Amino acid sequence: MIKKVLKCSIVQDLLPNYIEKLTNYDTNQAVQEHLNICAYCKNSYAQMVADIGKTDKTPVIELKFLKKVKRTRVLAAVLCVILTLVLSYLIYTMEYKYNMDKTDLSGAVTEFMAPFNGAVEAYVLETKEIDGILFASFKDQNNGTVNGIAKFLKGFNQKYRIVQTKVESSEYSTVLQFYPVEIKDEQYIAVSGYNLSDEIKYYGLDYSTYSNPGYLSKDRVSESVKFEVKNQQFLEFYKTKELESLLVKSVENTLYNYHLVETSIYDANGVEITENFRIVDGSIHNVSSGAGKAELFLLYVYIAIVIGLGIIMTRYFLTE
Repeated sequence: MIKKVLKCSIVQDLLPNYIEKLTNYDTNQAVQEHLNICAYCKNSYAQMVADIGKTDKTPVIELKFLKKVKRTRVLAAVLCVILTLVLSYLIYTMEYKYNMDKTDLSGAVTEFMAPFNGAVEAYVLETKEIDGILFASFKDQNNGTVNGIAKFLKGFNQKYRIVQTKVESSEYSTVLQFYPVEIKDEQYIAVSGYNLSDEIKYYGLDYSTYSNPGYLSKDRVSESVKFEVKNQQFLEFYKTKELESLLVKSVENTLYNYHLVETSIYDANGVEITENFRIVDGSIHNVSSGAGKAELFLLYVYIAIVIGLGIIMTRYFLTE
């Protein structure tokens, strides 16, 4: 309980809170009684009240201006974020720019291979997508015996970038070629068929293997894994391990050191007719090449630079 009679020093300390109405009822009563009998404290009270009344208030116009500046800075920060995202996306789409369209993919292969010796004017024949990786078989429109396969990766914008091509020439008018490819760290064999005759009912993947351990020529044998031809033009994929398993199961004897070397074609009776389609007029354009594109290190560096600058500018606009 605060005493009724207060000293001037105590009243002087209480006056600021008393004026701001922060003291309790008993204190108010004691201070008021003191002011009624003490001219010195009463004058101090009057001076404090007068000083508070003279305190400058921020003009309304100045407040509006400050609010407008703040809104402008926030808007600038938002625009900076949007611009950063747009620029990053545009840089990304410089690589991931091809649609799932044969005409678009054909142009991608032609453009990709233009700087190399095996340049072609590509025409995409078949496409197949496996785990987000798109493969497209194609032919060279200027050389009917030149064919190949291209590998595309899909981006988050649902478009593709070309990363690899393999091109081979064929000695046959009916084209049946195989290409070793990798999908998610697993080895596959892609088989491309084009311009197959109606009389072709089966095709084979021919392995060179050995009947005994080692590589003696006397032990070398050829074995084939056969598949039914379902379409005159196709693109099929087989896991390398599964093909080798089929090869082992297709023969009674144990095989060693087997590797895929060529393809073969058969009629409905299982008779090999590969040589029936060999080109003999000397018009074969011999080509065997591959091309690949490096990883997207520089692309990600450019995007990181843009994002970094965007963060710096955004923080600048948001900092008071």
